[in-house]
Amino acid sequence: MVIDRKILYYFSLGSFLSLWFCSCEKEKMGVDEKKRIVYSTIEDDMGFEKLPPSKPGEWLYHFREKGQTFEEYKAEVRNIKTEKRSTIYIQPLGTLSEMDKEILDKMREYATIFFFSSAMVNEPISIPEGSFNKNRWQFDANKILLKLEKIKPDDALAYVGVMSEDLYIEGLNFVFGLGSFDKCTGVYSLARYGDDYKIRLKRALKVMTHEMGHILSMNHCIFYRCIMCGSNSLPEADRRPMHLCPVCLEKLEWNIKFDRSERYRRLIDFYKQLGFEEEANFLSNLQSISE
Repeated sequence: MVIDRKILYYFSLGSFLSLWFCSCEKEKMGVDEKKRIVYSTIEDDMGFEKLPPSKPGEWLYHFREKGQTFEEYKAEVRNIKTEKRSTIYIQPLGTLSEMDKEILDKMREYATIFFFSSAMVNEPISIPEGSFNKNRWQFDANKILLKLEKIKPDDALAYVGVMSEDLYIEGLNFVFGLGSFDKCTGVYSLARYGDDYKIRLKRALKVMTHEMGHILSMNHCIFYRCIMCGSNSLPEADRRPMHLCPVCLEKLEWNIKFDRSERYRRLIDFYKQLGFEEEANFLSNLQSISE
């Protein structure tokens, strides 16, 4: 099968096999000039940390991405929330553990708050036949995604499959997720997130919001430490914050349409309930500065 690299995003960790494909047209500005312009338009960083120069092993050291400004996003976006397409569907695939069933419910609650949209968890369905590779003992993410595209609800802003089994695509050892913003679909695996509930939950929430950002046409962020930054290893992904930076938040606000203060309040309450004190404190400080 030929992969259309213009519409598929791959998120993979391990042995520097991470790949992220996007529609990469020739840029008019260099990275440094683009950063200068973006930073100059933001009067107060309000606690957001600019990305330092990348180090060997980190995502941007190996993948020299040019970033995406707010104006570029508006020109490139393919998936916009409308009255007819406004629901996020989380689709359990196969048999999930009791822990993962609980995590799915938290993913639904978080998606509702983070993306200011209705979200629901569907009844489980079987993992598509023919997607299991017995030689690798893994499931082919491309084959699963093709099935999801055929059964996606008409009103889906995003239709994302979640499973406990390991995923792969040809050429990579494994992937954590695969998403297509043209088809508004994605599939994510929780297989490699560990057995500690709190750590597993945080990683699941991060990969969902990161990949949902891609489904909403956001490229990787190169300006600040942000949930939309690329990651080349699990430790690098763990260092990535749960929040959007000022640039990416503006993209989401333009697309989804929400009240920032209300969104911050709901996120802070959610973080406190889960014991994510660092995240709650960051947004509390941000909200106090913004008001």
